[in-house]
This record gives sequence, structure tokens and C-alpha cells, in this order.
Amino acid sequence: MSNIEYFAFSGQGNPILPHVEPKDARVNTVWMDDKVIKNCMFNEAAWYKKPCREPGLFKVNSDKMIFMIGGDPEKQDSLNATVDLWIENDKLTLTNSCAVFIPEGAAHGNLEVRDITTPFFYYTCHLNTDRFEAIPANATAAKGSYANNYVERYERPDGTIPEAPEGFIKFLVYMDGKRLKGAPYAEIIWFCTTNNTGPAPHSHDDFDEFIGFIGTDPTHPEELNAEVSFYIEGEKISITKSCLIYIPRGLTHSPIFVPRLDKPILHFSGGNGGDYARKGDEHRNDNMFRL
Repeated sequence: MSNIEYFAFSGQGNPILPHVEPKDARVNTVWMDDKVIKNCMFNEAAWYKKPCREPGLFKVNSDKMIFMIGGDPEKQDSLNATVDLWIENDKLTLTNSCAVFIPEGAAHGNLEVRDITTPFFYYTCHLNTDRFEAIPANATAAKGSYANNYVERYERPDGTIPEAPEGFIKFLVYMDGKRLKGAPYAEIIWFCTTNNTGPAPHSHDDFDEFIGFIGTDPTHPEELNAEVSFYIEGEKISITKSCLIYIPRGLTHSPIFVPRLDKPILHFSGGNGGDYARKGDEHRNDNMFRL
């Protein structure tokens, strides 16, 4: 069986759309749940295009992460919008590209998008369940408990920036348990040019991983506007559509090649573990980009 079974593309599954006011402010890109890939981590990718509100607080019986990424690679740190998001009794006001960590059971929601000038990318992952959950909840935690549960900018705890071919990558956000206590590993970058090098084949023993390749035209969110070659267990899979990939622990994957790129694309990865570790590429340069 082809390893394409680990991929989710636009049009698969049955997305459960949030209660957005107005409805056309948000457009779904890719949905991944147990009906698409059995035993995966639930993932969803979408774009916000205009001011809107999503009223209500809810919780998830799983740790959860959210990415919000500005859609303009020339302003790589800016969200080009203001987003208010409540976690329990703390309102996070977000204006930069960021990753948010929400621990299992924490009430969150009442999202409001304001001052949006360019569509921004939104992604969520339920790290320990393969299906969507949104259980109505009330805020009970003391104010201040979750006021800092997000990270901005690409700052690895060791202070390094991974090496990559000149012009290929713009680094956006890096998160792990060292940067934010209790948080899982995640990193988000732009691919800006073609490329014929990439991470050596490797696997992860300590966590399951998700990987995304997302086109950045919210009018046609399913289109990657690029070609990416991605390897799973030595099988080359050519990607021309926006997609999410589930990599169970122990499954060998990479390298990543980009033989065609018409416009920059978003690439990200993360897992249900606090720190990044991998095996199988002992002769690599430890400071190469490592998704």
C-alpha cells in the first residue's frame, strides 16, 4: 500500500465549521480526523479573510496547539490583524505570527478578529485524539494562569538558527517545552525558493508528528502553487496540493525537495512531545533545518 495513506488533502473528511459571524470570514483548507487517517492527531487548517467573531468557550480532552501566521512573507513576523483569544480568564491579544498552547481541559475561545489587512493562516491540532472536540466549558482558573501561553518568533533554546540554502527559508515560529513549559514541539517556516537539499531520512521514537505544506492563496486554498517531493519509508510522493501529513512514531520520512515553486508556501511540523529528537541521520549537520 502506498504511503499516501498518511496524507490529508482538501475535500477529504467532513469538516465541522465553527460558529463564525459572518460565515464567509473563514475558509477551510484541509481537515484531518479519524475518518481520513485512522489513529492520527486531529488537524485542521484554514484562512481568516475578514473581521469576525466566534463566541463561546469550550474545552478539549487533549492538549491543543494553535498557529496563527500572517499571510505576507515580506512581513514575516506580523499577523496583519489583531486577534483576541481567551484561555480561561486571560485574554490574549495577538498581533504577530505565533503558536498558542492550550493544555487539556482548559476553557478557551471567544475568538475575535479585528484590524485585518491581509488574510492570515490558522491551524489547530488536538495532540492526543484523532477527532474534533469542542465541549462547552466555563472559565474557572485564576486570572494570569494562561496569560503567556504563546510564543512568537523563531528562537530555539540553544540560540541557533538552522542552516538552509540562501533564500530558501524564512523562519517564523519555534515552540517546545523549553520555550514554554508543558508545550509540545512545533516549528513554522516559509519556503521561498526551489531547493534540492533537505533533512536526511529519519524517524522519531518519542512522538507522533504532523507535517503541513500549505499554499498561500486563500481564494484557492487547495492549490499549493508549488511541487514538493516528500519521502516516507523511501517512497517518493509528489505534492501539488495543500496537505497535512501524519507521521506515526518510528516511521522513516524525509528528505524534502522543492523542484517547483510559483509563490512562497507555508511549511510546518510538530508533535505530541515537548522537545525535538530524531534518529537515523547520525551523519547530518545538526544545524540543518530539520522538519
